[in-house]
Amino acid sequence: MRLAGAHVLLTGATGTIGVRLAAELARRGARLTLVARTSAPLVALAGPLGAAVVAADLTDTVRLPDVLRSAEDAHGAVDVLLHNAAIETAGPVAEAHPDDVRATMALNLAAPLELTRLTLPTMLARRRGHVVAVSSLAAVATFPGLALYGASKAGLSAAMAGLRLELRATPVRTTTVELGPVHSSMMDRIEDEALAAASFTRARRLGALPVLDPDVVAPAVVRAVEEDRHRLTLPRRVAPLALLTEAPRAVVRAALTGVRAAQVGAAR
Repeated sequence: MRLAGAHVLLTGATGTIGVRLAAELARRGARLTLVARTSAPLVALAGPLGAAVVAADLTDTVRLPDVLRSAEDAHGAVDVLLHNAAIETAGPVAEAHPDDVRATMALNLAAPLELTRLTLPTMLARRRGHVVAVSSLAAVATFPGLALYGASKAGLSAAMAGLRLELRATPVRTTTVELGPVHSSMMDRIEDEALAAASFTRARRLGALPVLDPDVVAPAVVRAVEEDRHRLTLPRRVAPLALLTEAPRAVVRAALTGVRAAQVGAAR
């Protein structure tokens, strides 16, 4: 997907990774609609980038049509839908509050699926579009203390794998990004939780899971979109581990080779 002139709707725009993604997308010439919960930092970020803003609580899925409508009013049809918003929700499941369970699944899984559902008909009609989901290596292997977060990201990665198959007879593309720990405010909050912190400390001592630089992550994600890559795993040293979960999906794709793919959205 050529990003110059493309309309990108970016959620979670004011987070550590989101700020870098916004800057990198703007540098590539994209027209941006930035979405985050709080208006003030969103407006401050958008000003120098010439971006439109939508302040919204994405856990309120009933309001998501309004988010898309506002984006379309600002810059027309969405070419790239980039799901970056997430909540980390760290702690043992036994100690989780019901509101934490609902919010984690709503923001990390339900909101991306619903926004994708709303956006796809126009992408399919225009025969142009790209859906990008920033998932996590917690979707591959979840540390203790991150069961809720890992479950939501595993669901997101699985949904993107299925979506890729549904869209295989169309020009609409998908990219799933599975990231290890990133230097960020989110990671700082995770490390405040004892179970998760102990696991990450152990992984770092073994040299198995380096903490990523967000200034490296953002350009890598944007390049993956421009190159129409269906998957990006960082850090690269753990990519072979991630491929273990990808193997069953690859088997399904191979089994479908030669099977006529339905033209999704053809009846609309």
